[in-house]
Amino acid sequence: MKLDDYDFDMTAKAVFAMNPSAPQNYDTWEDLKSFMVSMAMTYGHQTNSFSTSGFQLTFFPSSGGEDISCRSSVSSFVALEYVNRVKRIVELTKQLENA
Repeated sequence: MKLDDYDFDMTAKAVFAMNPSAPQNYDTWEDLKSFMVSMAMTYGHQTNSFSTSGFQLTFFPSSGGEDISCRSSVSSFVALEYVNRVKRIVELTKQLENA
């Protein structure tokens, strides 16, 4: 299994910051990344896609087809929920400034 380490780092950091349940389930973003890697190793040979805890793993044949590669990303649900929370904070801040 070939993992994009930089991709996994950035995804774990983003999910840890964006998903309110992540800090409740993992002590650090590195712990979340370790979970992501374990899920990739567990399910990468069984499926093309895996999603849980606010991240998405996508599996595809490596060049040459001898191995499987995996990329990670933030799930759209977590991203949208995060945007909605930020919007509410901005709106509340504007209301307080105008009060």
